[in-house]
Amino acid sequence: MKDIELSLRMKTVADMVKPGGRVCDIGCDHAFVSIYLVANGISDRVIASDVRTGPCAIARDNIARWNMTDRIDLRLGNGLATISPGEVDSIIIAGMGGILITDILEAGMDVVQSAGQLVLQPQSETEHLRRYIAENGWKITEEKMLIDAGKYYVVLNVDVTAQDFGNKSAMDEVYYKYGYYLIHNHDKILGEYLRDKLDSTGKVLEGLKKADTVNARRRAGELTHEKECMEEALRLISDME
Repeated sequence: MKDIELSLRMKTVADMVKPGGRVCDIGCDHAFVSIYLVANGISDRVIASDVRTGPCAIARDNIARWNMTDRIDLRLGNGLATISPGEVDSIIIAGMGGILITDILEAGMDVVQSAGQLVLQPQSETEHLRRYIAENGWKITEEKMLIDAGKYYVVLNVDVTAQDFGNKSAMDEVYYKYGYYLIHNHDKILGEYLRDKLDSTGKVLEGLKKADTVNARRRAGELTHEKECMEEALRLISDME
């Protein structure tokens, strides 16, 4: 059987998992990440969990096809409700909005606190997720930004044992929005993203200037602030180069 193939986004997520531990993949879809983790020796014990019966049925077939039913435990349920405290060392939550991810973590806090690592890949609301991480005293130890199928994605590696509440007051808004490590590592993909976003934001602002309404002025104010944050992030990236 040929090697399991993942998209660049999901391979980045899987490769961020600490080797040798027990892993759960929340929202596992067709269980390809779980299969990849076992096939590549990253983990020999994975719990693949999803709230949807359709994907779980396909995942079950995939796990059986790869002869991994003894190493991948498939569970049907909502969020971390399928996991017991102390059962896993690493938790993967990928492909969901940042607010939904925080809701899942909050509801399963006993499971989160008994694990050591979170690997999170938000589709949106990344700033909200970074703030939630800081408020809980956890530490982002690694951030990766990538382009997959023409879209930008961020993957966060979080140490929940750090209890570093000092980050909360020290974090600037720009870092919450765009990532401390991405900025200080002068990440080229982040720079590309910011330049693209600045260009599109500028065009929207030009259009809003022509629409002299209360809503247009309010939106223009919001976008002007966003533009200033992006410009500051680009300046910081340039200063680090």
